[in-house]
Amino acid sequence: MRSRMVFTVIVGAALLVGACTSAATPGSSAPTGAGGGGGATVSDPCSLLSQAEISTVVGQPLGAGSNADDPKSCDWQYPADSVPTIQVMATIEGGTLSDYCGMPSSTALGLTITQVSGVGDGACFTELVGLGAGTNLTFSKNGQVFSVSALLGSDATSAKLLAADKALALDALARL
Repeated sequence: MRSRMVFTVIVGAALLVGACTSAATPGSSAPTGAGGGGGATVSDPCSLLSQAEISTVVGQPLGAGSNADDPKSCDWQYPADSVPTIQVMATIEGGTLSDYCGMPSSTALGLTITQVSGVGDGACFTELVGLGAGTNLTFSKNGQVFSVSALLGSDATSAKLLAADKALALDALARL
């Protein structure tokens, strides 16, 4: 669960930076539903990805997804019954994509936000340098915002994490 704690710290830092920057943009923090492009609103994050899809992306058989700790976030891990060395999370986010992708990178915080093309209606890859597991890909579809994160261990490169997150996001988008 150490990696879950690291992820929580990362998300908290990103949201803190987002709150500081989105406050300057009127209307950017208004929650969005499924409006704009039609389609149903997703309410179960565990329905976004299958164990088979995740296992294919990360190269290990992960356990069943669980959202017992947070109904807006689903967590899969390997090994399923021990301290995880690999973890994947899918989250249904609040707010708008610009709340996550519209903020600037911050060298002081070690925060890098990179726009990613070809994923949903828009996407960005967020990385907190130095944490080893500090990445996620946030994307939107039909006005709803999601994030996925593959925590692949401290030796995973940014490129490998981005590739895994992008593959997971594309799998999730196939269900939306």
